[in-house]
Amino acid sequence: MTKNTQDNVLISDMEAIFTKCLETAKKKNADYSGAVEPDPFKNLRGSSFVGVTPERAILVRMMDKMSRVSNLLAQDANVKEESITDTLEDMVNYSAILLSFIKNNKKVPAQSNSKVKKK
Repeated sequence: MTKNTQDNVLISDMEAIFTKCLETAKKKNADYSGAVEPDPFKNLRGSSFVGVTPERAILVRMMDKMSRVSNLLAQDANVKEESITDTLEDMVNYSAILLSFIKNNKKVPAQSNSKVKKK
């Protein structure tokens, strides 16, 4: 990290958040992906059994998390083991999961190119 980013509380916090989220994702993905023929998206592909695409399944999970965050901003959590921090970290991971799923299933919309074209 450079001197400028060390002094930037936002960048420092984001680095710590992303590191923690990645560690959580590694552990959870090991539980969800299966041991015999590991598929990192196995649990998400299972949504097709009820007529829901994996992309939509991820969005539903994200919406559930957003609803929870909205409630937790107004009141304390009843489930103390799952704080607002845990819920927000889940949202970070679901965003990354959706990006990875789209990338690895070649369903990237044309407008999602991260490079901005100059006129």
